[in-house]
Amino acid sequence: MAEMYFGRAFIRVNGESIASLPGTAKINPGGVERSPVVGDFGFLGWTEKPVHSEIEFDIAVSGSTDIGAINAIQNGTVVFKCDSGQQYIQRGASLATPIGPQAGDGKASLKFIGAPAEQA
Repeated sequence: MAEMYFGRAFIRVNGESIASLPGTAKINPGGVERSPVVGDFGFLGWTEKPVHSEIEFDIAVSGSTDIGAINAIQNGTVVFKCDSGQQYIQRGASLATPIGPQAGDGKASLKFIGAPAEQA
C-alpha cells in the first residue's frame, strides 16, 4: 500500500498563513542533545542539555510584504503542518535574524527559534 510522504509545508505565524516557497521549509523540533562521556576505559554514559527548535523557510517578497512586521515577530506561535499529516507547534517563537530580501530572485529566508516544538 502506498502512503503519503512529506512534500509540502503549510506555515502559520500568530494565526496568519505565510506562503513558503516549495522545497524550502524545514523543521528541527529541538528537545535534548546528548554528548558522550568517555573515560580511560571507554564510553561511560552521556550528558544532556536542552536544545531550542528551529523552523526555516523562504517566502516570495512582493510590494505588499511587510518586512518590518516580519522582522518584529517575537514570542509568537508558529504552526508547521506537513501535507503528510504531522503538525508541530513552536511556542515562544522569534525571528532569529532580520530578513534581507535580495533583488533578482524575489525571495527572503526566515528562521524562527523557540521552545522545543510540540507535535500536535
